[in-house]
Amino acid sequence: MLFSREFIPTVLAMAMSVMRAEAAIAVGTASGFNVMWIDGGDPCHWHRINDIGQNPCNVPLTSPLDNGYKYTLQGCGGPLWLDNEDGSFNSNCHDASADFDCGVHRNWVCS
Repeated sequence: MLFSREFIPTVLAMAMSVMRAEAAIAVGTASGFNVMWIDGGDPCHWHRINDIGQNPCNVPLTSPLDNGYKYTLQGCGGPLWLDNEDGSFNSNCHDASADFDCGVHRNWVCS
């Protein structure tokens, strides 16, 4: 047999972890909240991190984004990065200020 039964789940898990990093995640503010959404998607379909004025880092999302995953912003006070729900590194964030309809302001994009 070319592949063992243990090999296939390992390959699938590796492929799924790579897919997590493919979506660019936007972080910003809307309606009095720190928010997160899939960049390039509908910014009006954001997910709440916490209230504006609170530290948005180290606060895991309570519900998954449109791609089915939850993230946590890290590094407030210095360079920002995004972790996956399991605590593994996802991507670094960079400044990407923009205003959108429905009162959404993007501060960073993590990709």
